Amino acid sequence: MEKFVEFQNWGFNVLIFSSLMTMVFSIFQGYGFIKQSQKIWRNKSAKAISAPFFFLFFFYFIAFIFYGFYKNSLAMVFNGLLFTTCIPIVIGVIKYKKMSLIDWFSFFLSAAIVPIVILVKEKDIFIFSLLLVSIIVLILQLVTIIRAKSSGAIEIKFIFIFFITGLCWFVYACYINNWALQIFNFFAVLIYFTIIILYYKYKK
Repeated sequence: MEKFVEFQNWGFNVLIFSSLMTMVFSIFQGYGFIKQSQKIWRNKSAKAISAPFFFLFFFYFIAFIFYGFYKNSLAMVFNGLLFTTCIPIVIGVIKYKKMSLIDWFSFFLSAAIVPIVILVKEKDIFIFSLLLVSIIVLILQLVTIIRAKSSGAIEIKFIFIFFITGLCWFVYACYINNWALQIFNFFAVLIYFTIIILYYKYKK
């Protein structure tokens, strides 16, 4: 535990504050995932839900646990535990969405993330590549909403939570000089903000 950067820099400072905020909002993120899964199962629908978006999230969180231990970041490890709240969403999407070949391909491709992040030596470069893919997947969710011209099964609380969490992660990444997380969260915040705008535009 003493290897974690949070314990090494414990005190009243930006690092600890941003780290604690990312963990607090990780809990809210978990709540957001739960609300999203409840909406899918309650409506028995995955309309306007991008399957690759949630498949990537699920396996990314698992991989993020290993990356967090590699970077000695308690905040990253804690955030990675969110994979547990993604399980009902993934099952719901597979059950209620008409899965295309691309959707299935994205599932198995996303699953490969976990063993790769464990085995690869250049973890920073791989995570950065993964985050670039995450940006593309986020854009796909955006495109899905635009094409459907509907907010569909999107849970807006889920998006709001990720928007705020992205801001906290950006501050944390800047303080620990993690350029991969800086770039990802900067663009992620912009995309989430756009999704929020479109949600209210297409909301019936």
